Amino acid sequence: MMYTAPVPFSEALDLREVKSLLPSTGSTADFAKLDSAIKERSMYSATVTSAELLQKVDDMANGVVAGQIDQATARAQIKLLLADMGYQPDPNHAGGLQDLSSDIRINLQLETNVDTARGYGWWAQGQQEDVLNAYPADELVRFQVPKGGEAAERDWAERWEEVGGQFFDGRMVAQKNDSIWSALGDPSTFPDGLGNPYAPFAFNSGMGTRDVARDEAQQLGVVSKNTRILPQSRRFNEDLKASPQVRSANLRSLMEASGIGSFDQDGVFNFEGGDN
Repeated sequence: MMYTAPVPFSEALDLREVKSLLPSTGSTADFAKLDSAIKERSMYSATVTSAELLQKVDDMANGVVAGQIDQATARAQIKLLLADMGYQPDPNHAGGLQDLSSDIRINLQLETNVDTARGYGWWAQGQQEDVLNAYPADELVRFQVPKGGEAAERDWAERWEEVGGQFFDGRMVAQKNDSIWSALGDPSTFPDGLGNPYAPFAFNSGMGTRDVARDEAQQLGVVSKNTRILPQSRRFNEDLKASPQVRSANLRSLMEASGIGSFDQDGVFNFEGGDN
């Protein structure tokens, strides 16, 4: 689910902790080529080659998730760093998403990282057997209105149907851990997809999930009386046992093994034939 208030539970913080910095020249389209498991473990932003900037965004997102700061304060701190770095946007793109100092770009970075952490946290808590038994299904619903642009024009009912989703009394409902949740954000199908089986499924979507209780799910025909949903895991506990240096080295190895680019001497990953 997606929430605007802080939800500082441990699972959300775990997702933030396992991330390693990934400075890169890659565009959003380039990152769509990466396996979701790699992206879940990476702190990246399209065309950001500065590890210092990524670290600041990471720190600020962690603070928002933990309820220590609000988004406005986090955004201001990122702007201060960019000013100290002497960053100047391309005049042709000032104020837009390609301007690293613009409100729209910084908000997108923060909101995507924060909402993803919260989404994972609620998903992880929902993987307990007693919870899956009591709430065996999820409904795709709108929680926020997208902030303009192409995101506001997306038809999620059409998207749901495209990936094989069924409608129950006009509602987009499926069993928890159904493959449709991964399909909704599959970047190989949808360029805006984040590749996770939990909300948010895409950048600036405003969409989230609502738990559907067993009685309601049975009445809709999503599950039967004897349906049991098997718990899933994203294997983050194994990553948390490793030191940050080991996690970073593991991410670097995965990126090198991907065959879609290489690191330069400054530790920046360059995608081969990228859309930069």
